[in-house]
Amino acid sequence: MMDVLRTKLINKLWQLALTLGFFYLTAVLGNQSITSPVFQNHKTKEWTSLDNITFEFDCTKRPVGFYADMDYNCQIFHMCDEEGNRIPHLCANETSFNQEYRICDWDYNFNCTESPKWFYLNELTYATESPEDEDY
Repeated sequence: MMDVLRTKLINKLWQLALTLGFFYLTAVLGNQSITSPVFQNHKTKEWTSLDNITFEFDCTKRPVGFYADMDYNCQIFHMCDEEGNRIPHLCANETSFNQEYRICDWDYNFNCTESPKWFYLNELTYATESPEDEDY
């Protein structure tokens, strides 16, 4: 029982650390504004520059984790929690969300359209129950 609780605590701490890391990068690196919500010329951007932005991305049937938003060319990604809530994040300074590594990265390092094939990695990283081991 303690192993299950410890695993859940570790998963929560990783989620918190990753979220805080992304907030830090967005705050530190995203200090200039963009001119339109479609991110023309992929300028440095911040949330206050985005008027009437809406999201079609839905977390209700997704495992806990981070997901690239294809509608915004991976420049926005979402953190999905255990209750199906969505928290959007914005990659800064000419970067986009690399789904395979789940970081904001230079566009030339990955292909945004291939992001869905890496969604399964969230299930492996943010498992909510520890695997059963018959040796114990």
